[in-house]
Amino acid sequence: MGYSYKEFLEDLNMGREIHFIYKSEGYYMSDWGFWKFDDESSEIIVGNEEDILTKVKIDGKSIKEIWNLIEIDYIF
Repeated sequence: MGYSYKEFLEDLNMGREIHFIYKSEGYYMSDWGFWKFDDESSEIIVGNEEDILTKVKIDGKSIKEIWNLIEIDYIF
C-alpha cells in the first residue's frame, strides 16, 4: 500500500515539505506554500494547510481530485 492522502494531510499538518510529480512535472508543497518547479508564477503562499489545500489547483483540480495520478518524490 502506498502513501495515502490521509498521510499527506498529516505530513502537511506537521510542517513537512513534500515534492511530487504530476504529468512529468515537479511540484513542491508545504503547509505554507506551493509551486511548480521552474515556474515562479505558480507560487502560492498562505498561512496554513487548510488554506493551501483550497487554493492549489492543478489542471483546475484539487490535490485530492488528482491524488491517484501523483507520484511522491521526496518528503522532508
